[in-house]
Amino acid sequence: MPFESDEYSKRALDFVERLQRLKTYDEICKHILKELAQFGFNYLTSFSIPQAGQSFKDCMWFNNRPQDYIERYSSQNYVLKDPVVTELRKNLNPYSWSDVRRTRELKKSEVNIIDEAREWGSRDGMMLQIVTNSGLVSCFCPCGLGPDLSPRARTALEVIAIYSHHALRRALVQNQRDDVVHIPLTPREREIMQWVAVGKTDDEIGEILLIASTTVTQHVENAKRKLDALRRTYAVVQAIRFGEISL
Repeated sequence: MPFESDEYSKRALDFVERLQRLKTYDEICKHILKELAQFGFNYLTSFSIPQAGQSFKDCMWFNNRPQDYIERYSSQNYVLKDPVVTELRKNLNPYSWSDVRRTRELKKSEVNIIDEAREWGSRDGMMLQIVTNSGLVSCFCPCGLGPDLSPRARTALEVIAIYSHHALRRALVQNQRDDVVHIPLTPREREIMQWVAVGKTDDEIGEILLIASTTVTQHVENAKRKLDALRRTYAVVQAIRFGEISL
């Protein structure tokens, strides 16, 4: 049953406040799904559009659709045929599956892709896009049997989508960082990175430590490899994060 008009805004803001207090990926997922259920959504797929060299799997932030459907969707390459997805080529505003049915003349094969979702309990859903300053597009796609798709619900869902997407990404990135195996720096590498952190050049560090600048460079490169950093600035950030140096 739809909420009263002013309740949509309150629910969205309350959701954001609770979400911002959560830390773990599992807590965040449970909170998002619980909120979406209030709007009649049972499933959620959240992902970023893959860039060159990226796999779709690496860009998936959350997906609780049935596994057999996910595998069929992938094996049949539906992502290139699904009208709900191909609509993204011309429309970056939020839209529903029923909007696509109503505004486009779909082929039978496209209708069948949408209708397949009924097998696991979804008749309609939303496609909500998050576009970054760099032009990258991420999608937040809840669906269910009879979701609330009223104008006020759609506005609330857009707020929920934006904050949920960022919370999921932050939690996953943090998990990846926590899983990194850190190789400790040697005392000399630690000493040199401490000087790099305060802006000293290799020549200056060499003069301070009475060693050749080429030796300094080699130690920095070794430290970068251990810290999984391509640039010195990020190596400094990593060294601080792992407690190797301090500022």
